[in-house]
Amino acid sequence: METIFREAGMQPLIMELLTRRAWFRADQTEELEGVLQKAGSKTLPEVALIRGGYISEGEVARIYAEDLFLPMVPSSIEAGEADKEAGGLLPEKLCLERLFCGYRVRDDVLDVLFVSPEEMGAVDELELMTGLRINPMIAPLSVVQSRLDALFKSAENAKGIGEGGDSFDVPEVEEHPDENILNLDATPPADANGRIVRMVNQILEQALRNNASDIHLEPFEDGCKFRLRIDGVLHELPSPSKTAFVMIVSRLKVLAKMDIAEKRIPQDGAIALRTGEKRVDLRVNTVPTVHGEKMVMRILDKGAIPLNLMGLGFDQRQSTDLMESIHSPYGLALVTGPTGSGKSTTLYSCLNQLNDAKVNICTVEDPVEYKFKGMNQVQVKAQVGLTFASALRAFLRQDPDIIMVGEVRDQETAEICLRAALTGHFVLSTIHTNDALSAVTRLQDMGIEPFLLSCALRLLEAQRLVRKLCTHCKEPYEVTDELAEAHNLTPGELLYRPKGCLQCRRLGYRGRIGVFEVIRITPRLTNLIQKRAPLDQLRKAAREEGMKMLFDSALTKVREGLTSLEAALSVTMAEEE
Repeated sequence: METIFREAGMQPLIMELLTRRAWFRADQTEELEGVLQKAGSKTLPEVALIRGGYISEGEVARIYAEDLFLPMVPSSIEAGEADKEAGGLLPEKLCLERLFCGYRVRDDVLDVLFVSPEEMGAVDELELMTGLRINPMIAPLSVVQSRLDALFKSAENAKGIGEGGDSFDVPEVEEHPDENILNLDATPPADANGRIVRMVNQILEQALRNNASDIHLEPFEDGCKFRLRIDGVLHELPSPSKTAFVMIVSRLKVLAKMDIAEKRIPQDGAIALRTGEKRVDLRVNTVPTVHGEKMVMRILDKGAIPLNLMGLGFDQRQSTDLMESIHSPYGLALVTGPTGSGKSTTLYSCLNQLNDAKVNICTVEDPVEYKFKGMNQVQVKAQVGLTFASALRAFLRQDPDIIMVGEVRDQETAEICLRAALTGHFVLSTIHTNDALSAVTRLQDMGIEPFLLSCALRLLEAQRLVRKLCTHCKEPYEVTDELAEAHNLTPGELLYRPKGCLQCRRLGYRGRIGVFEVIRITPRLTNLIQKRAPLDQLRKAAREEGMKMLFDSALTKVREGLTSLEAALSVTMAEEE
């Protein structure tokens, strides 16, 4: 019987082990071949034999444990005894298809129950997916099945870590019917490329499940690294072999419509994907390094753009000042902050408030990250002469009401923005400065006259993203006298700090929230800008008119228990020194 199965190229591991034990009679050979062929490739051989009554599930588990020296979970275990949080670390679809499940977490080790050792080839993928070391264990079929039923009987239990947080209304987004969208829920092909397709899908699913903002795939001399930026901090995942890494990057380049043969120059591309009812876009960039191509993917989740500005983290005064300013018939509003501080999200939220059939909205961006209905969006193409400045000049002949410029990078762009703001248009843009009022001195350094600047400016806004404390495990503590004196706090005041639990991957933080500095240009500030007042005088005047600086806003969120003092100081201390 062993020879017949091997010649057919289909002998499963369980059949090899049972043949060595002379488990079956010689006249059962053809019957067993028929049973396995009828079961098909989607049914595990062990399951087919158990359901056919040829062997019990307990005997299958015992044989695997004895012959392969694998730890075994007894059939007497109750489904409820296993850790449900550990089970939620693995995706439902993969567990149900391949009959395995998470059992328990011990430090950085996740015990996983398998019915068949042949499915243990997924261990590398599971480590990549969870960031934990996988310890495979053998369990009887009924144990795994009851565990799966307990875990995934409701949609709530099927959710993985990293989901949750604030829910936002999704703005109306334009979707092209001919767009090629990657469906992460589709079953990978069964051919030789299926493993790479599955690994790519699992990298993307892991990033989405943990609310990552970026995916980094980096080659090095002795291997490679996969990292996710979660809540602003990079976290390393278990990495595959260098050969698999090259194949994964190639697969992603194909999806992003890049030239797969070109590895000498940087490339840009985009991937649209869908999981369930959720649509997500990826902005993909590759750069050649000395050890190969490095790829970074920025995750652009349209569902993360709230229609209500309060959902971003603005307080009531800041939200009111911002809303009243952007509804001005003309003027200039500037959003400032470093890369990755959420400037685009704030701008799009403002545009959502202004998007109406009665107004003509034109945007020029590099790149166009989100495509919205009702807005005329232009992509910068410097190689053909389509720059921010040239697009702005064209916009002024297109009868616009509202103009959004991706970034003020030079004097020419700044001058055209000011000209538009002074001639009946409302202009929104971004500029790279450390805080809101520094934009005034930056524009003056570009050669913008103070009297023009003071007439055009309506609003300056600066922002940072600060990590939110995990609500499941944050712990209170009292402020010491030394800490209170250093940071303008009250001795004995109750604050919160991170602790770490399974819900937040033992980081103590889960999600991020905005810290804002909203400066509405009042008559007093207008007068100071005209006189070229120094930056410290502008800040003092803004504070005296009740406006919060970045540090003040961060401190408020610390007192509210939303973040820790350490996290707040990490994004605001430089501005306060």
